[in-house]
Order: sequence, then structure tokens, then C-alpha cells
Amino acid sequence: MAINTSWEIKIGSVASPTDFTSRVMSMNISQSVDVNVLGQGVCQITLLNKDGALTPGGGGTYSSTDWFAQGVFVAALTNTGGANTTTQVFHGVVTDFDLADDGVFSTVTITAVDGLTIAGRTTGFPYPTSGPITYSTAMVLTLSNSTYLKFPRLGQSAGAGGYSNLGDGDTDISITTTTFASAADLLQSGLVPSANDVAWPTVIEIVSGSITGYIVSALPVYNSRNVANTDNIEFAPQGSVTGTKLPFDNNTFRQSFNNQTLISTAIIDGLAAGTTEQTANSTAINTYGSRTVAFTSTFSETDTKSANMATKLVNRYGTSRFTPTEMQLSATLVKTRAADTAHSKWYNLLSITNGLWQRVTVTWTGSGAASQTAYCVVKGRTINVTPDDTLVTLSLGNWADNHSFILDTDQLDTDRLG
Repeated sequence: MAINTSWEIKIGSVASPTDFTSRVMSMNISQSVDVNVLGQGVCQITLLNKDGALTPGGGGTYSSTDWFAQGVFVAALTNTGGANTTTQVFHGVVTDFDLADDGVFSTVTITAVDGLTIAGRTTGFPYPTSGPITYSTAMVLTLSNSTYLKFPRLGQSAGAGGYSNLGDGDTDISITTTTFASAADLLQSGLVPSANDVAWPTVIEIVSGSITGYIVSALPVYNSRNVANTDNIEFAPQGSVTGTKLPFDNNTFRQSFNNQTLISTAIIDGLAAGTTEQTANSTAINTYGSRTVAFTSTFSETDTKSANMATKLVNRYGTSRFTPTEMQLSATLVKTRAADTAHSKWYNLLSITNGLWQRVTVTWTGSGAASQTAYCVVKGRTINVTPDDTLVTLSLGNWADNHSFILDTDQLDTDRLG
């Protein structure tokens, strides 16, 4: 058989969205994650509107729809000849509606962003407790505080969210009653940097039958997925794809030095009483100049933990490396080259929860060069869908820099303690 890929696009309330797949002409999804910043996702969908059903005030089926109160739910449907595996790829909220109509032909382009970007529109958010608390507990309390979290209803009651810890790490932090500009600002400024976290919004779902839940997945402290959530993905050139390996397009494979993302100085300032600003400097500053990041409203519990945050950032991101940065594959390439045993690798790569921050192993042979194997981490992806094909572009970071040492699974001469 072969690995087949199709798509399902629904728009509407969480409880009962409408299937718009038959109207979709094209779709673009862009998602990114990184350490210490909240991941983001954007989806643009162009819909056929030749019948005028989507034209506001035009008398069609959806002419009176409040588009800015609707959710967008995108799923990949994959199979190897049997039943479909349904994988959630993007969940978000409509933020833009563009109509193009010349009187003969008409399209509507809808833009949606993830739920936590929308959370940036919430009102001032004071954290509800004080004193030492575990990081995971703080995430749960932040996302479940319905008193202050007034997300768009999407056809349901205004509600909060949930938290999924995909890693093994946790740490104590210290909460203050400082008021942040919004729920998203609290996560972005106070909480996520406190554990050098990798965090991103995943799905919108019904919680307790009626409340809209915005789920956040995170890899706190170590930036490494736990065993239950690890799905290492191996890529091989088109002519040598076997087993669970996935093919990639040699012509679009990109490598470069990572100098643009080097960190030579990190400035960490905790909000807890008694913490002061901490810095860590790298000798790389003599070669590459000052490259500074700063987080000045974190929930770091003590001076020691602020210093640990700063040291971790400089130690990990202070080394210049020549590393893979981008690669592409497509549904057609997967169908024609990959074995059926690679099916789970393909749909997990597309998954909003499983596809990001996974380890990628890439083997390739450059022009006139020996074969090389590199270990990377997926820091972002762009998915372009047309009636002809699905093109997936992966943004990659260096694996050794972006995770912690895992005994018995990593290369002892490459990876290091984080």
C-alpha cells in the first residue's frame, strides 16, 4: 500500500463546528516554538465563495455569521489503505476575514491565530497566590483562573485552559501578586522564562461538557520530552528510505551557522523578594560581540535560580555551530517513497502536540563530500496545502544545544549536560 494524506477543516463553535473542507482552495499553517518564549501558530485558509454563501449580508447560508467568534479546527487524515488516523494539526480563533468578489468569482480568506495569542487581549491579570510553588502547579493555576481569563467564547461559556507537561522537569518558583497586562503576558514574562521552558498552545477542547479549554503543552526545565512523548524521526535521501524513515527533498535542504541566535549575555531579574538581577557572560563576546537577552519579570525563586537560568542560556547558545536549519518533504514524497511502517512518524510530525520539539536525525551527502548525519530539533514548521499536494517545511535547531543530556539515548561525544 502507501501512506495517503487528506485534510479536514472545520469552522465554528467548539461543540459543533461546521465542515468547510469542500470549500477549501488552499491553506497555510505556520507554527514556531523556542526556549523562553511562548510558541505561536497562524493559519490562513482560502475558501471558495462562488455561491455567495459566505458573503456578509448577501443572504447566503453564512451571511449573518459572527466570524470573529468562531474557532478553526484543522486535522490531517492519514491511512495506509484502511481507516483514517485523525491528527489535530491546528486549533485557533478567527481574527481576519477578507472577501474578494468581482461579481463572477468570489473567495474568502480567513486568518486564525492560536488561543494564547488571543489571550493577549485579556485584561490585567494578577496572579492569585504568593510564596513558593511548583512550576507545573503554577501553570495549571494560571490557565484555569476563569475569574481573569476571558477567552473568546467560541459558542461556549467563557473559560480557561489546561496544561500538559510533555517533559520530566519541574522546579520551585516564587509567585507574587504583581499584575501583568494579560494572561498571555503572565505566561510570556513571568512563568515560561522561570524554567527556561518550551511551551506552545495545542488544542481547544470542551472541558466538563461546556467550558472552552485552551491547552498548553510544555517542556519545562530540561527542554527534553519524557519517554512517553518522544518520537525520534529519521530522514534519509529519497533513494535510501526504508523502515520508519521519512524522505526529504535534497534540493531544499539548508545548512548555516547559527550566529544570529547566539547568546553571550543573559539578564534575569526575578520578582520574588530578595532576588536581584543576574547576568552570565560568555567568552564568545570577544569574537561575536554582545548578544544579550533579558527577562526582567520572572517568577524565579532565588538569586541562585536566576543565575542558573542565565548560565543555562549562555552555556547552551554561546557556541557557533554549522548545522541544518531547514528541510522540506511533501505528502506525495511520503506516499511514493516511504514504507507503510513510517505512517506513525508522518502523522506525529503533523501533530500540533507531537510534531514540535522532537529530535530529527538527518543523513545526507553533500557535493563532493562524505556522508554526514546530524541531530536536530524541530523548532517550527510551515504546512502548505493545495488540492495537488501538502508541502511541509521544517525549521531546525541543533539538538545538543536545545535539550538536556539523556542517558543511553544520546551521543556521549556530542551531547552534554544542560
